[in-house]
Amino acid sequence: MKIIGFLVVAAIVVAVAGYFMLFGGDTSSETSEEKAAQLAEEAGVSPATDDTRQGSGTLEELRLLGEDLECTIAVVAGEQATTVEGTYFVSDGEIRGDFLTETPDLSGMMLSSMIISEDMMYVWTELEGEKYGVKIDLSLVEEDVNAETAVSQEPVRMDDRVDYRCVRWSNVDRTVFVPPGDVLFQDMSAVMESGMEYGTTYEGGGMPNFEGFEMPQMPELP
Repeated sequence: MKIIGFLVVAAIVVAVAGYFMLFGGDTSSETSEEKAAQLAEEAGVSPATDDTRQGSGTLEELRLLGEDLECTIAVVAGEQATTVEGTYFVSDGEIRGDFLTETPDLSGMMLSSMIISEDMMYVWTELEGEKYGVKIDLSLVEEDVNAETAVSQEPVRMDDRVDYRCVRWSNVDRTVFVPPGDVLFQDMSAVMESGMEYGTTYEGGGMPNFEGFEMPQMPELP
């Protein structure tokens, strides 16, 4: 069963589209602070208590709080009610997400990860023990990306409501935002020019076994 070409590229296009839908506007600190306060109030994002946050909100609302946070999230997303669980790290405008997604049609799990650091976005997926990644220079990406079609396939959009458990990230480890060295990241423009074909095409059924994989660890909450 051929899956790499569609799944990996779809996730990449979605990530770029989602970035410009959410971050393409005014990014001044005053605007962000005002928007964060408004979104938090409207969404009921819980105030920090003993350096913890727990409740329901969106990844974008958590980002706009302007705090160093490390979170675990869970959400049932998409038209097929797919269960997604993962970790989410935010610090000084940088974002890292690692998500395990149920894939009922393929009888397994898919791991997708994303890093946004400065003007670069890195997206990679692990299947059958192999990792496939793409890097995108956000300053060069055109704003007319076809977001409407792509966003519907994203595992967790920044505006999806999720259940979260967060703690203040008191000792920020910036290596979390460093792309993994064992992934060969191809340039997004090169992938698109090649006809949206990427990496190795797998034949055969089933999905990878993620036994032994560890996402960045969260401290236990009281």
